[in-house]
Amino acid sequence: MLNKYTIIGLIVGCVISGLGVASMIDSFVNPIEIRQTNDTFGIGDSDKIRFNAPANSFQTLTITGDTFDVKILTADEKNNIDNSYKDEATFSWTNTVSGENVIQIQNTGQSEFNISGTFELSRDPLFLTYHILVIIAGIVVIGFSAAFSVRKPRGF
Repeated sequence: MLNKYTIIGLIVGCVISGLGVASMIDSFVNPIEIRQTNDTFGIGDSDKIRFNAPANSFQTLTITGDTFDVKILTADEKNNIDNSYKDEATFSWTNTVSGENVIQIQNTGQSEFNISGTFELSRDPLFLTYHILVIIAGIVVIGFSAAFSVRKPRGF
């Protein structure tokens, strides 16, 4: 007969392991993460966006403001931009090779500026280890809860 603490531990351990398995399957099925941004910055502010993009990923960026400087550095170097703009600028590019993209934006105008965009990012391979650790934590909870049902030897 199972103790009530054992049953609770089994349920909690199965839920924890199930979450780890579900998130691991999700990361295998969807290796590309899509991040959307929409930020507003004040006068004289700057922003630096840095991310790793997989090959054949599509990036878009729209900047609205009085005047601003934009510098885009991509891994393949054919999409690099370093220029000043007024009012609104829209950028879109496809990374032909995987690598790091760096976007530097400096507000040089007398009003706020807005950055909005969609970036396709490659997932961090270290997250596989995190998923495995969550699964192991669930198994450990199940193991400890099983100890509540074990018969104690004489003398204890």
